[in-house]
Amino acid sequence: MSIGTPPVLSQHGLPRLAPEPPITPDAPPTFQPPDIPPRTITPPVYQDDSKQFQLYRLDIGDVVSVSVPEFPEFSASSPIDPEGNIQIPILGRVAVKGLTLDEVETKVRYELGRRFLRTEPDVVAVLTSSRPVQLTILGEVAKPGFYTVAPNSDLTVVITGAGGSTPRADLRSVIVRRPLVDGTVLEEKVDLYNPLIKGKSVPDFRVQGGDTIIISRLEVGQDNDYDRYLISRTSLNQPTMTVRVLVPLLPSGTALRNVTLPSGSTFLDVIASLPTTDRLRINVTDVSLLRFDQEKRGVITQSVNPEAALRGDVSQNLPLEDQDVIIVSRTLLGKVFAAFNIITQPIRDVRSFTNTINDFATGNFTRGN
Repeated sequence: MSIGTPPVLSQHGLPRLAPEPPITPDAPPTFQPPDIPPRTITPPVYQDDSKQFQLYRLDIGDVVSVSVPEFPEFSASSPIDPEGNIQIPILGRVAVKGLTLDEVETKVRYELGRRFLRTEPDVVAVLTSSRPVQLTILGEVAKPGFYTVAPNSDLTVVITGAGGSTPRADLRSVIVRRPLVDGTVLEEKVDLYNPLIKGKSVPDFRVQGGDTIIISRLEVGQDNDYDRYLISRTSLNQPTMTVRVLVPLLPSGTALRNVTLPSGSTFLDVIASLPTTDRLRINVTDVSLLRFDQEKRGVITQSVNPEAALRGDVSQNLPLEDQDVIIVSRTLLGKVFAAFNIITQPIRDVRSFTNTINDFATGNFTRGN
């Protein structure tokens, strides 16, 4: 009978289990903080979120290798199933979703010592394969939404993959929220701005599945010491922007130029990018800049003097933003605002603003738009 029986399960190796004593109010707890409760996957309450963000927490799709050197019959490599468990030989299913590798080792070690062995053995848990990282990025990025990125991806890679930050982003306050299995949400604020200003490396912050990344908006009154131009030249910023130039055609008509420029470009950069045949290259003074203001939820306008800008007047060489519209001709500007006033759907976002400009320029504008 003992030939095919593993040593740990032989008649002499398996201790007789005594009945568990009843729990009394004065009985000491089995586990003392910060021990890991053996029958739960609920993480403990953390006082320092920053350290917890550095820990990798297991979830469905990860593959974990558990090794018990002294008793290899318990060793196995197992994916985490849809219910959050791994399969350990003899021991059976063990819930590990939401745990760290250290917590997995503690839990398996305790279960083996309690159920099969005289003492708790050494246990080593290794992450064999990581699950794809699915996360959400919101706020001031070019393309907010849901993303799947490679395991162990850095925060800056995620921002770049979402098209980069917009000119209105405040990279001093990038919020990362990470839910735990018990419903607790950890939150960490990452400063990507000051390291760039000081010429230092940005924080090495690794994202995990389920994270929500929020790129904060640069609030009015808090941007005096914020170098937008420097950020616009970094890899974290939206690399390019589109500016539309609306010009009259002689003897009649309208032309729309879509100009793609590097982020951080100015009014003079638009002038330099246009062919010499465009009227914007002529010395005109009735030029206006139209922009949809996200805070005011409306279109704002500002007059620009190209001749003054060419003479070096910095106040006339305006920094531009994505989807700005430059209109050459005061008469044309009046027609555009007249078109804004008769549309049935008010302009409430950048998309409706640009669509109205495109329809006006192509002659497809009607009162029903």
